[in-house]
Amino acid sequence: MVKRFLYCLAAICCSYVWGTSAWGQENPRIPEKLTLKAARTLLQGNPSLQASKLEIEAEKGDIIGAEKYPNPSLSFLSDGWVLDSDRGSFIDRFQPSLTVRQEIPTAGRRKKRVRIEQADAEIASMRLEDLSRRLSFELKRTYFQVVLFQHDLDLAGEILGRFREIVRLNQTRNAAGEISGGELRRSEAAEYRLFAEVVNAETRLGRAKSELLALLGSTDFSRSFAAVDGFETSLLPPPETELRKVALRQRPDLAVARAQIRRSGSVIEFEQAQSKPNIAAIGGYKRELDSSGPVLGVEIPLFVSNRNQGATHRARAEKQVLENRHLFGQINVLKEVRMALQKLEGDRRRVDALEKNYLSKAVQARDITEASYRLGEASLMEFLDAQRTYTETRLLYNRARYDLQISRATLELAIGEDL
Repeated sequence: MVKRFLYCLAAICCSYVWGTSAWGQENPRIPEKLTLKAARTLLQGNPSLQASKLEIEAEKGDIIGAEKYPNPSLSFLSDGWVLDSDRGSFIDRFQPSLTVRQEIPTAGRRKKRVRIEQADAEIASMRLEDLSRRLSFELKRTYFQVVLFQHDLDLAGEILGRFREIVRLNQTRNAAGEISGGELRRSEAAEYRLFAEVVNAETRLGRAKSELLALLGSTDFSRSFAAVDGFETSLLPPPETELRKVALRQRPDLAVARAQIRRSGSVIEFEQAQSKPNIAAIGGYKRELDSSGPVLGVEIPLFVSNRNQGATHRARAEKQVLENRHLFGQINVLKEVRMALQKLEGDRRRVDALEKNYLSKAVQARDITEASYRLGEASLMEFLDAQRTYTETRLLYNRARYDLQISRATLELAIGEDL
């Protein structure tokens, strides 16, 4: 029994250690009232960002390796033994040689390789910035999706609460003989449809919260919180000409492309240096029967035919490829800015139209029809139709504000900075 207890205790401890170390970090502390600013701070613990930071450290290791000179080589050889025993003992007839070979890089090859590795580290740093830009957009999208579904859930709960009052009124009317049992059953059936909408809204909200928690690096998907920032619909972006300049200057992916072009120039220089042979200095000591002494020499490879022309040609061609990709990337960035501005303007017009005209009319129609139904002057179908119009208009308003918020985030994604 004691051994079984100890085995169980060890298994529990191992499972706990594995569970905490599998992620390499603790779950972030999500506040009950989560703002977008707080979510941005928590986003810094995202495993993808941490992995990109470690990639920069890996590139620094390559820089350290490139800065080092080649290691020397030590050779111990023997020309054999003289079989004639009259020449002395066995050891005296042994003819060894000990040499050290050191390769000496020429044409600044080591420094040029260091510049290539430094360019790789710079590119890794810029890719981290680009990943941060894209994750920031995903954060805004998921955060305001939670806000959207919170509004939808509040709306569904409000409509269900008001309609339950109508059902209770109909139950009283039916008991008094003012309405038929069929109309009471129709209103009760309509109540279930509204209840189902509440359940669906809760499900959508739960899924959106799980997506946001996963983005923040949390595995505790049961964590309860509320996104407290509302939709911002009053943004007036700068002129398109200014946004185009900002995008071409700030976009990290364009910075990566420019850094790759600079790196390709360093690669060309390195490949050209490869056309010049390295020199190897050789020194040592050789023992012979009649004479012994130091050994000195120089080893120079003969580049008769292959002077690394193929690799140099390839490096030049790859640079041209990168330059054309950078040009195409600039075109795509300007296109994204233009499309984001057009989408932002269209979504703003939708929100303005709903706020100034249609939303208030849907509210008035619902209130008037509900009052008439309570007085017995409107039918249940007329009331349900007015309520359905009100619900659809409110849902369209919530979605329009969400779309406007995401259009703003898309424009910020396109220019590479927040507005």
